[in-house]
Amino acid sequence: MNMKYHYGMSIREGREKMNMTQAQLAEKWPKSGGGTGVSENYVSDVERGLKKITDLETVRRLCNLLQIPLWKVGLSDYNPHNPTTIIRGTNMYEETLNTAESLIKRTWGLRRVMSVPYVEESVNDLNRLFEYLHVHTPPPIRLDKRFQMLYAQVLRLNAVVDVENQRYVEALDKFRKMNEIAKAIDHPATLAMSYLNIGTELERMGKQEEAIDHLELARDEALRGSKHIIVVTHAYLARCYASAGMKVKFERAINAAIRTANSMEEFTYGDGTDFVFHSFSGVLAEKSYGHLEVNDPEATLAMKEEIQNQIALEANIWLDAWIPLDWARANLMLGQIEKSVEAGLEFYRKAKLLKSPHAKSRAYRLLNTLESSGYSDHQAVIDFRNMLDNEDNKDDLKELNEEF
Repeated sequence: MNMKYHYGMSIREGREKMNMTQAQLAEKWPKSGGGTGVSENYVSDVERGLKKITDLETVRRLCNLLQIPLWKVGLSDYNPHNPTTIIRGTNMYEETLNTAESLIKRTWGLRRVMSVPYVEESVNDLNRLFEYLHVHTPPPIRLDKRFQMLYAQVLRLNAVVDVENQRYVEALDKFRKMNEIAKAIDHPATLAMSYLNIGTELERMGKQEEAIDHLELARDEALRGSKHIIVVTHAYLARCYASAGMKVKFERAINAAIRTANSMEEFTYGDGTDFVFHSFSGVLAEKSYGHLEVNDPEATLAMKEEIQNQIALEANIWLDAWIPLDWARANLMLGQIEKSVEAGLEFYRKAKLLKSPHAKSRAYRLLNTLESSGYSDHQAVIDFRNMLDNEDNKDDLKELNEEF
């Protein structure tokens, strides 16, 4: 037998979750017109549906007292008497999602120009918003395609923060959750980006075959999306092909990315279409990296001025910090150790400003590569080692002082 809904059901549920007796609730019960206090019998009658609260302000105050989401008593777009009915159009729910989407885009903008802690703060704001929405919005709304798409982007941002803090396994897990959501709502752009991000993390873990499989899936899904998606998936696939030593496939993929990007004036700055914030300087960076992976360091160095100009045009501070690492690697491959260390020092100084443990770790990887390549007795490499060790000692001392 179906029981007809009444306010008392939600009130009783809220009271019990608060571990409150009927007598305790009776003392705190808000009265119409102000004040508090009713009889315990009245509370019992309301909870059993024998008496109805006619003053909606009293209902709202009860919901606030008992931490009951307003939609449970019919005071939002969701109607508990008819769960399939959701009011659409210009309302608080839609405005909230508009704000969430804007904040997501602004957070990606912060990533390009600010250090990791600023980005992380913005991501945490999004986390709190979506935690609230998951608790206070009814299931039909939480399953809405736009809601799910935006939540997938929040997971993606969280994963990016994980990467910057060297939590690579956690990042991969979040990208996989993003992929599950994308499959459920069948959203091509979200699917493509989730496959791309999974593939990128698998490549970082040295699982090249799996990485290529996922990046090729990303490329295929991109064909159902915008040109923005096509550009970025081809760029990352090119990078992975290069890491696997597939020079011909690398060149085909990166050339496809550049051709498509050049046909789109708006791609230059990564305007956020389909939540793509990769700029043209980023595409060029994948080409630079790929040249190194296919053992063509001269080609990487030949791109130096082009990339620097594009980075300056886009004010891409994040990439400006990372790109000297390519030059350091290229010079090392050519046996130009002083130039390699010089670029490595530039990278490290800028990586420190990003406050990214992930970026800083790559400076040590470069140093280890220099030493393992037989240059540990080279004065420039010795100086590089001493500088990094001294900087780390300073950081340790600073953290110790902050603790006390």
